[in-house]
Amino acid sequence: MTMHKKIFLITSMLMILVYPFTGNIAYATEYYSQGNLDEGSNYYFIHYDGEEQKVTIEKNIILFLTGWTDETNSAVNGKIEIQDDSSNLTKDIILKVTNERSEMVVISEDETIHYRLAESDSFKFEEIQPLELNNQITVVAENENGTSIEEVKTVDEYDTVINQGLAYYSIDENNEKIKITEEEYDSLNAVVEEESKDNFSEQKSSENEEKSSEEKPTKETLTASEDHPEELLMKKSLKVSLEENPSINYATHVQGDSWQDPVSNGETSGTKGQAKRLEAIKISIGNIQDLGVKYATHVQSDGWLDYVPGGEISGTTGKHKRLEAIKIELTGKKAKDYDIYYRVHAQTFGWLDWAKNGEPAGTEGLSKRLEAIEIKLVKKGGNAPGPTAEPFLTEPSIVYSTHVQTSGWIDFVADGAISGTKGQAKRLESIKIDLKDTPYSGGVTYSTHVQSKGWLNNASNGNQSGTTGESKRMEAIKISLTGDIAKHYDIYYRVHSQTFGWLDWAKNGEKAGTEGLSKRLEAIEIELVEKDGKAPGSTSKPFLTNPSVVYSTHVQSHGWMDFVADGAMSGTKGQAKRLEAININLEHAPYSGDIVYSTHVQSRGWLSNVSDGDISGTSGQSKRMEAIKINLTGEISKYYDVYYRVHIQGYGWLGWAKNGMRAGSEGQSKRLEAIEIKLVTKGKGATVNEGEAFKQPKTVFLDPGHGGSDSGATAGGFHEADLNLSVAKKVQKLLQDRGFNVYMSRTNDSYLSLLERSKKANALNADIFVSIHHNSGVSTANGIESYYYKYDKNYPSKINKDMHNNPKRVLNSMSLTNLINRNMVSYTGAYNRGTYGKTFAVLRESAMPATLLELGFISNPSERRKLVVDAYQNKLAKAIADGIDEYFKIN
Repeated sequence: MTMHKKIFLITSMLMILVYPFTGNIAYATEYYSQGNLDEGSNYYFIHYDGEEQKVTIEKNIILFLTGWTDETNSAVNGKIEIQDDSSNLTKDIILKVTNERSEMVVISEDETIHYRLAESDSFKFEEIQPLELNNQITVVAENENGTSIEEVKTVDEYDTVINQGLAYYSIDENNEKIKITEEEYDSLNAVVEEESKDNFSEQKSSENEEKSSEEKPTKETLTASEDHPEELLMKKSLKVSLEENPSINYATHVQGDSWQDPVSNGETSGTKGQAKRLEAIKISIGNIQDLGVKYATHVQSDGWLDYVPGGEISGTTGKHKRLEAIKIELTGKKAKDYDIYYRVHAQTFGWLDWAKNGEPAGTEGLSKRLEAIEIKLVKKGGNAPGPTAEPFLTEPSIVYSTHVQTSGWIDFVADGAISGTKGQAKRLESIKIDLKDTPYSGGVTYSTHVQSKGWLNNASNGNQSGTTGESKRMEAIKISLTGDIAKHYDIYYRVHSQTFGWLDWAKNGEKAGTEGLSKRLEAIEIELVEKDGKAPGSTSKPFLTNPSVVYSTHVQSHGWMDFVADGAMSGTKGQAKRLEAININLEHAPYSGDIVYSTHVQSRGWLSNVSDGDISGTSGQSKRMEAIKINLTGEISKYYDVYYRVHIQGYGWLGWAKNGMRAGSEGQSKRLEAIEIKLVTKGKGATVNEGEAFKQPKTVFLDPGHGGSDSGATAGGFHEADLNLSVAKKVQKLLQDRGFNVYMSRTNDSYLSLLERSKKANALNADIFVSIHHNSGVSTANGIESYYYKYDKNYPSKINKDMHNNPKRVLNSMSLTNLINRNMVSYTGAYNRGTYGKTFAVLRESAMPATLLELGFISNPSERRKLVVDAYQNKLAKAIADGIDEYFKIN
């Protein structure tokens, strides 16, 4: 607009104020639907929060926003990066906060990117393709000569100005409105403009004379400043002309736009759809004596300011602080004759309802800006301009009451306060929860877990969940927000539980308390927190239930198996696949402590303990797990036992082990193939036997008969003691190769008494005793015979009184003797002289199953020739070793 036009508009305004019926400036707006926009009207709507942002507009076009250009938050620094196959162009840009569709960057002759940018508390970038638009026509000026100026804005459904301009009109001889040029308009109004100036000078001179004869105006009646003579003129002219038609006049300071022009009597001051905050306001009363106004605003970070009288500023300028609420009251003698109504347009909520006579309007504690305001005077008792139910919104509050054992319902508390008791061993039995002062739609729902009943159906908004009069404890609770408030707030809650005290905070429907542990709730705290805000405290363990043990095994050729829990099998059966590693963890443990475990690995032995999800064993090394030990530590070990059993090569499922016992085998080269693990309440599980859960190497005591000074039978230059030792060493090697622990009464030509041999075996706690001998007799005697113990009262035991005649020992001795004897006869073809019971000293005094073997007759020349040959001795040794193997498979 030219300076010429500006002067005209101001002058015209003043002239109309002085002579209200000779001309008119209209602010009414008309809308005309224009239907759908074409694709060329697209733009990007940027809601900017001041943080660094990166947005991909198109595949090869990237927008970077780096922050506000200054403290007014009126523009944003940025840059555009445009990439193609051969180049990379970067251009610095500044994007202004505006309600208009503006040009961001020209890509090519046919492509331009447009935008609109608004300040926001959170960042959002969206592409807008307007679905409809309207022409918004504002009459800027109307003159007595029939000429007028109209501002035409094309706006879409987001209140974005797509284009705008001024149109000039006149009235022709047929009294019809016709469009004219700006030059024609200026020409037709040149004379009127000069007259307006003269009238303004005369009016001001006259008013100066009147002022000298009047009393000096007070602050309450004089609302204009020396810098705004038009306001003073407006007030005085209205006082003269419209004494009986009072008006409420107000102007707002808007983010980025400074002070807006004054409006009055219910008109809107501020903006809508532009995300701009009101920062200050001035209000005055016109056209009436003895009626004034005072007002107070709630300002960001400052709270409620003191009341100021009419015409003064409430709020701030230059500090970028939003108005959040306002209170307005009438003053003076005639305040009793009028009500003052006002409503505000608040961020997020839009137009709130009407407040009146000092009631707060807006929000408090929600960090929402005021964006516009309307104020009206109504004769006392007249109808309100609109709904008055909800003019003011504040932070929502959560209130709750619990029913406590022996105390009944206790008073409601709110916002994190304790409801219930601590240290009195009293159960919560029921609860009521409700929302107060919520600015959003929606409510609160909740469910309680009650002794012997489990989870109850949801209750909501102050209704009861739980029981009364049944002496049943609440054990856990779930609380959720519903509706619109759930988009703006999280609900946090924590409970004081029997044994455990205060648990951690749960939120938004999570469980808080215990389940399956028979523990009462004793107290509760509940808080609302702005969405995604910081929790009131730790959130790691709000809910405790029966602990679960979960585990996964690494299986040959399969790798890691899926986790299973609480006694389920991990691994394989019938596939001859080894377990190579294991991972074990506790879940939902209501007590402190760990689960620790160690594995026995092929060629490595027992590995160091690991715990809680760490890996024990190997992977990628083709090494079998052979045994495992698992234990609980810390507080949980006082309440639970850990049971486990393994499926092992050659044996299948072994018996259950618990609390650190060994399960599996050692020294037998047997692979673990599967495992089951479970937790059992302390002392409630079955009795276990480590001997059934763990197969350790069997201990064989070999006794080569005679030796040293006792050479035994002698024939053909051969001594029995030497032949006994030779065969015993061969048996020793075979058994050791099979994983047995083998001890010898002697390993060289040394002498031991019969009693010393049994003493050694007993001290080693050997599993079996095998004494190896060769027979002697007449030269024709031949064959193999074997002996087990048979009680003879004439030969009482000296060191084995408890076990010498134990029925199980005797029975197992017979089994061992028969198995070995059968093999020796079968492998060598020798004559079978049978098995017999005798009270030989070594059989009598050995505490374990025992046998004495006679491998053949050294006195028989034909048989002796076999007994001294290495190949024949190997047959005998293998027959003995195989017989021992067979014995341990069935015993």
